[in-house]
Amino acid sequence: MLHIKNIQAGYKDKIIVDNINFSLEPKSLTGLLGLNGTGKTTLLKAISGLLKPISGQVLKGKEDLLKLNEKERARHISYMSHRHSIIYDTKVIDVVLMGITSYLSIFETPNKSHREVAYRMLELVGMEIYADKNLLELSEGQKQLIIIARSLMQNAEIMIFDEPDSALDFTNKHIILESIKNIIKNQNKIGIITLHDPNLAIKYCDKIIILKNGTIFSEFNPRDVNTDYLLNIFSNIYGEISIVEHMDKYIIVR
Repeated sequence: MLHIKNIQAGYKDKIIVDNINFSLEPKSLTGLLGLNGTGKTTLLKAISGLLKPISGQVLKGKEDLLKLNEKERARHISYMSHRHSIIYDTKVIDVVLMGITSYLSIFETPNKSHREVAYRMLELVGMEIYADKNLLELSEGQKQLIIIARSLMQNAEIMIFDEPDSALDFTNKHIILESIKNIIKNQNKIGIITLHDPNLAIKYCDKIIILKNGTIFSEFNPRDVNTDYLLNIFSNIYGEISIVEHMDKYIIVR
């Protein structure tokens, strides 16, 4: 279990998220929803240590991961932004190998066994045939899968995804989210993901947390609630909506 305790975070004198408390379980994917500006990315950065929180803890057992240095923390938490920062020609296999950095000493470079592991990570996301290709020549959906493989190479038990479906078409959104869902379950990871589309969260997430005005507005398992509950919760966030039930699943329509 991972316990997020009393997280307060922001920028300069402005508090963005306040009094955030929840727990994350292994083999489960938690969806973080909310309108733009409500603090989703700020919260993820605070949890991952990319942004130093004003107060709070991220506890794995009794260990506060925020007290670790950057390299040590990277062995526990991987963070995948909605935009990768690679803008130069790089082989796909070398991108994946970047995930091993936190395990190498200052002058050490990836060896043959590391490359074998990186290839296996590409196999897990179905991208092994692109191992020697230039990352920049791939589609956005393929690039996202490569970055997921890099996160897997990090071998962190906690995987954080910030809008990994952004800028993807309908088919690739589902490919990416299906891959993430399967990885979290099959690799015994703890996953948390920010999404804009509540329908994707309902379909792929084991738990949904909704932020409103920088605090937790609602937290629930989408399989344990009914139409009335969803209508009440989501109408408070998105305004006038309808809930359609189809094949034992709920679809939000606006």
